[in-house]
Amino acid sequence: PDLAASDLSFDRISLIAPILHITPAATEEIHDPIIALPLKIDEKLVGLIYVLRPFAAESFTNSDQRVLSFFADQAAISIQNARLLSQLAEERFKIESILESSADGIMTIDPERRILRFNAGMERISGWSKKEAIGSHCFEVLKVRDSYGENLCKNRCPIIKNTEGFASLAGALTTKGGQDVDVDLSYSVARSLGGELLTTVINVHDIRHLREIEDLRSSLLTTVSHELQTPISIIKAYAGTLARPDAEWSRETIISKLQAIEEESDRLSELVSKLLYTSRIEGGNVTLNRFLLDLGNEARRVAKRFAEVRENCSVQVEFSSDVPPVLADPEKIDEVLTNLVDNAMKFSPTGGTVKIKGEVRGGDVLIVVADEGIGIPLRDQEHIFERFYRVADGSATQMRGTGLGLYICQTLVEAHGGRIWVESEPNTGSRFVFSLPLAGEEKAAYDGNRR
Repeated sequence: PDLAASDLSFDRISLIAPILHITPAATEEIHDPIIALPLKIDEKLVGLIYVLRPFAAESFTNSDQRVLSFFADQAAISIQNARLLSQLAEERFKIESILESSADGIMTIDPERRILRFNAGMERISGWSKKEAIGSHCFEVLKVRDSYGENLCKNRCPIIKNTEGFASLAGALTTKGGQDVDVDLSYSVARSLGGELLTTVINVHDIRHLREIEDLRSSLLTTVSHELQTPISIIKAYAGTLARPDAEWSRETIISKLQAIEEESDRLSELVSKLLYTSRIEGGNVTLNRFLLDLGNEARRVAKRFAEVRENCSVQVEFSSDVPPVLADPEKIDEVLTNLVDNAMKFSPTGGTVKIKGEVRGGDVLIVVADEGIGIPLRDQEHIFERFYRVADGSATQMRGTGLGLYICQTLVEAHGGRIWVESEPNTGSRFVFSLPLAGEEKAAYDGNRR
């Protein structure tokens, strides 16, 4: 029987017999026991087929050559198709990998608006699983409304409007769980030469972070405008009153109004300071200059500063005698304590006592700033450390302030490796607690003193 082999490395076969290339123009009988047939696609060599016969067998004839040449042509086509299929599978795998790793939601739909492909980004944004989504109509999954509540998927879908090429929409997507997500949708519509719809690729981009930035910007403008307006109005009114040429004021009146101007100027200075501090935090420009800090002494300095701020509100310091010094930035810890005590007084409109306590627990020093004020509703506690967030009082009126003090506290405490939290119930006061870790030597000294 004949033996056929195909390879691009022919070292072993060349040892059996010399290689003979035959062409369709050959006319003489071939008497060699081996014949080599080129496998070509568009004149490009893609392989060789060797056909071998025993030396005692009949020679290859022209008819054999034609049959084998036809076979070689078909084999070349098969090899090329196999290679193309392999390349196609590889490219498809690459595309699928790109689609699945995309942060955006990407899905494709057929002319009947049924979902064909649904990537991991779409699962994350919509709340629908790939198994649930594929085969469903796109408008069952993409429930997108504009700011007026109009259903964009039903009324303004580019597929319904026969839009060719590219189109985009923006709105709020309602997830499977009922949450609204702000999204931008991009549609790429593919049609045949006859204008028939073939497929549509929909890219869904989650723009919640952009909305959050817009909300923060709006909140900043509102807060700053409100906080600036009051002191500026007071300063202008008192300054204008004192400057009246037709009036004569007593010394007591002048001093009183100048004190009010000074207080409001301090408020403006505090506002600007917090805004600048927040800007430094956001820019990553806050550095810590750590020294061994006696937290008890620091707490007493802050308490003394607030001693005469409110007549009906006092500040007491209760620190355990065994609290060791910690490695911390005195200026930053002063900022934290000042903000927390100021916040405690703000939420104690009827007065009372604000206490600053300190103790060691495990490997941390815990500092507590407790008040006897109106407390903080549970709904506000999870947001209270966010930028520009302000708690409403019992009459649903927002408390005075920028909403930056507690955000600054959290950032500075975490920069020291600690954490901060609040414990509060309405009408029972609040406890703001933050921890500062003891360094190895500090902890060893504390453990040694306890023995």
